Amino acid sequence: MAVFQSVVLPPKSVWVCWADNSKYWKVSPMQNSRFSQKAELLEVCWLQIQGTFDTAILDKDTTYSLLFFFKHNDRASGLGNGAEVSLSQKDGKTICKRQVHLKPGSSDFIKQDGEEWLAIEAGTFQPTGITPEISFNLLDCSSNWKSGLVFAGVEIRAVST
Repeated sequence: MAVFQSVVLPPKSVWVCWADNSKYWKVSPMQNSRFSQKAELLEVCWLQIQGTFDTAILDKDTTYSLLFFFKHNDRASGLGNGAEVSLSQKDGKTICKRQVHLKPGSSDFIKQDGEEWLAIEAGTFQPTGITPEISFNLLDCSSNWKSGLVFAGVEIRAVST
């Protein structure tokens, strides 16, 4: 069995609230990028991105980080309230949960050298001792209308062995 050091889930592989409505999101392919798609937030009030991931393909003795990848366009607005990111086991037990800010310039964004996308870390986990399937969630349900956030996907990345 192959063990992966990194797995990328594009926007179409996760659930993005309202992404199937072109009034709220524009999903398009990307060329010359490690991400195959991007979903551009046109305007929503309820921003939620969630999914599940089977940890069976990961090395049980490695610590992994789950990252959401974004960038902002010129129309970025309404992103000043805090959002919650979390990781949970299939049985509902929380692995980690924290508040982040999605506005341009937020210190919660991680900039990788040579990378045009910014990362928000949901948290870290080690597959040993948790259920084989984990859920991830990003939620901003504030009443602000949000726009201008571009989502490239979720990455599960090894951070230590």
